Amino acid sequence: MKNNDDHDSPELRSEEDVKVHFLLPYLKKLGYKTEHCEFEKTITVHEGRKQKQIYADVIVYSSAKHTAPLILCETKGPREILNTAAREQAISYARLLDRIAPLVLLTNGLQVQVYQTLNKNRLESLPRRDELGTDILKFVVPEAVTEALRSEAKHQLFIIDDVQTFKNVLQNCHNVIRNNEGMDPTEAFDEMSKILFCKLYEERRTSKSGGQQNRFRLSVFDETLENIQVNVVKKIFDETKADPRFVGLFSADAQINLSDRTIRRIVQSFENFDLSLTAFDVKGEAFEYFLGDTFTGGLGEYFTPRNVVEFMVNAMDPKIKERIVDPFCGTGGFLLYSFEVVNNKIRMNEVADDQKERWRLELSNESLFGTDWKERTSQACKMNMTVHGDGSAGIFMHDGLTDVPDVIVENSFDLCLTNPPFGSFETDPKVLKRYELGAGRNTQDRVILAVERSIKLTKPGKRIAIIVIDGILNNVSMRYVRDFIRRETHVLGVISLAKETFEGYGARAKTTILFLERRSPGDTSERSRVFMAIASNTGYAPNGAPVSGNQLPDILLDYQAFVTGKEPTYSKNAWVASLQDRLDAEFYWRKATSSASADELTTLSTEVKERVAEMGAALADFNGRLTALPRQSEMASKTIADVCEEITDSRDLVADETYSLLGVRWWGGGVFVRETKLGSKIKARKHNRVQPGWIIYNRLFAFRGSFAVTQDEHDGCYVSNEFPTFIVKDGLYPDADADLVKSTFARYIVYLMTSDAYLAIIDAQSTGSTKTSRNRFNQELFRMLQVNMPKDFQALQEMVRVLDDSERFAALHEQMRDMVKSLRKGAGSVLPPP
Repeated sequence: MKNNDDHDSPELRSEEDVKVHFLLPYLKKLGYKTEHCEFEKTITVHEGRKQKQIYADVIVYSSAKHTAPLILCETKGPREILNTAAREQAISYARLLDRIAPLVLLTNGLQVQVYQTLNKNRLESLPRRDELGTDILKFVVPEAVTEALRSEAKHQLFIIDDVQTFKNVLQNCHNVIRNNEGMDPTEAFDEMSKILFCKLYEERRTSKSGGQQNRFRLSVFDETLENIQVNVVKKIFDETKADPRFVGLFSADAQINLSDRTIRRIVQSFENFDLSLTAFDVKGEAFEYFLGDTFTGGLGEYFTPRNVVEFMVNAMDPKIKERIVDPFCGTGGFLLYSFEVVNNKIRMNEVADDQKERWRLELSNESLFGTDWKERTSQACKMNMTVHGDGSAGIFMHDGLTDVPDVIVENSFDLCLTNPPFGSFETDPKVLKRYELGAGRNTQDRVILAVERSIKLTKPGKRIAIIVIDGILNNVSMRYVRDFIRRETHVLGVISLAKETFEGYGARAKTTILFLERRSPGDTSERSRVFMAIASNTGYAPNGAPVSGNQLPDILLDYQAFVTGKEPTYSKNAWVASLQDRLDAEFYWRKATSSASADELTTLSTEVKERVAEMGAALADFNGRLTALPRQSEMASKTIADVCEEITDSRDLVADETYSLLGVRWWGGGVFVRETKLGSKIKARKHNRVQPGWIIYNRLFAFRGSFAVTQDEHDGCYVSNEFPTFIVKDGLYPDADADLVKSTFARYIVYLMTSDAYLAIIDAQSTGSTKTSRNRFNQELFRMLQVNMPKDFQALQEMVRVLDDSERFAALHEQMRDMVKSLRKGAGSVLPPP
């Protein structure tokens, strides 16, 4: 479902709020009864000797008997991101119920996503209860399919432990290279890649040779170095360079530029890992993390953000047996995700197993092709695809603008997906004259040549998805490029990307995705309908950090509807237009939004009027509360030690158990799960297990208002001793309900500690070696703080309500501001058109 403007609530601060104040009313509105729901259902999962307990937030059943599940609902906090990991987790939970739930609903209160459990396809929205067909109501999965789905779901849940272990090995080896050799991250990556290829080569050699000794072992390394003064890994590398699977990735004179002691440390770290047996998704996810850490730190030109990759591949919908190419493949994001999508289609196809195996072999060896002219990135892509399951045979270190003879040539592919590098220019006369857009020129922007290259690599009638800079789409001087695109292809879609999309990877150019279909010879027809969309949020902040609100999944639903002949109605940022000279979506958006109907304007103005009235009534009530607030003479002065006591539930950490570790956001932003780690990967031997309702703060960032109260969803999570925890003492207001007193007073303390007056005190009293990195506000200083508290509990409640209301007003104001902006923009329709 799209952003839920109709359901936005200023009360949503935590996952529990999303569940209570958003999800349940949302379900009720669609006809689902609360008594048909089960909350916090415990599911125990076993895989071998491993065991986990998971908790499904809400399960909606067909009746109050709670026997036939219809929907598994997974809620997230309002600031959490509904990404692929969240989707996979929710679907895994649905598959692990005693009876599999056919639908999955994932929400953070601002967005709602609905999926089919069996095939993971996304639906536009959750059907009303009275719209559910009998196929859903009587949903039963055959036993064989059930077991297969559950096995996959278990694997998905337990795999995080293995992924983290492999990540740590990769990172440790990378650090050894940097520390021992003084190399920068990219140089260290180059050398690490050579050794990983050696290990893969050696594993493949020994598996085929029927028992030959694996030379990539510490004992062999030491023995050969001591007895015959040969570094066996460097010997393996010479053989690896000549292997047909890796030929072309390394120059003939390439060598491992590491000392013997560094290579020895890496062999020691890796010798107990068999990469040929390690699950593809374990190796793949860990290696992608390793790649991202290297390539976004200065090599962002070779890296396309995951959200964009998934959007483009899903929109193009690659099929079984299709040949796919990326002539500027970088680290291989498009090819990897295409491999994943097609492999899943093979798995779900109802054909004999031997046919599936033939398709898989074809996918791995004959379907995926890519080139990159940099040694570093072609090696990274080759390794990336190898650890994911393969497709690496079609990766070449080669100029993407020239053919790989008999392999990557024009008119050969069903689908081209690419993000060509921006800002570089081609000056080679031989290359330029091969291209219509380069012939007769001394130089040409390579991205322009990349457009022509991508089109000509595909067969007539086949598809292209390419990212281009907006200058090509709207500059007068680039009209000849647009003319070429429209003459050679049908333009299917134009999706403008937020400027922040690539900023985190060092690129500042404004970009757009073009979806094209190559024309057949003689086809001069024109299509009157072109899909347009503007993704003002692609899920990334300017620094590359993920943020919530990614609009690409909603735009994808509309594009999928469009290609089947339907009108885009789902995303507010998508529409259909007729092409003129320009190809930038913003140009057509101005035209599309300059003619709002009178009915639309009336509806919008009515909504604004209702919100203004709502705000007015709330403010009147707020003013009444302000006059009733207690005076200073009605306050009692206490210290924190008088009203709160520190509480700890210290637990020994178990090496092979997984722990959810909490953090506290600045400026009173609440508690969040910052990471999940194996006990063996946590430096401390003990951690504090927290419960709901505890006051918690971050000693390191107390001066930035890092105080909060733990919520129900944090029950059983852990914190280090950097996060002191306190509870409200009994007996503060003896005549009031004890639980209500504790919850209200805890919020009162957080409001105090995040106020300007207390932040100044905390800032002054925090001590450490540097003010902004290591200063701490220790517990003893916290206990000594003087606080004034209302003598009457009802007065305390009123004070906290006023503070709560002030936060709600801020959220309501933001909503009203956006609505008024839309009204002002829509009112422009009264002006005559140009």
